Amino acid sequence: MILTPKPSFALITLILPGPDRKRTLSPYHFRITYRNPEPADPGCVMTWDVLGGRETYQIALERTPGGEHVWHCSCPDAIYREQDRLAHRCKHVRGLMSLCETIGTPVRRLPATAA
Repeated sequence: MILTPKPSFALITLILPGPDRKRTLSPYHFRITYRNPEPADPGCVMTWDVLGGRETYQIALERTPGGEHVWHCSCPDAIYREQDRLAHRCKHVRGLMSLCETIGTPVRRLPATAA
């Protein structure tokens, strides 16, 4: 019998202001599409597809060589305000950032060393 590993945590649902003019709270689904096996290395750490608004968007978290995190979103709000990237974050990125603050930094298990 072949056992296949179960996929890890892959879908997050957050309640965010909706796409209508009244900003009615709506569910947004964040589906993990990529996770770097070496998250401490510079480059892309994770990507998500965002469903629930008018269109499907993509979010990417990048780690710079200096160890800083840079968030990217393909929604119109993030694209339009790209020059204010450090001062403004779209609701999709703010939602994921608040979730990361809630659950904390993931801990990577290292293989046991022989003593």
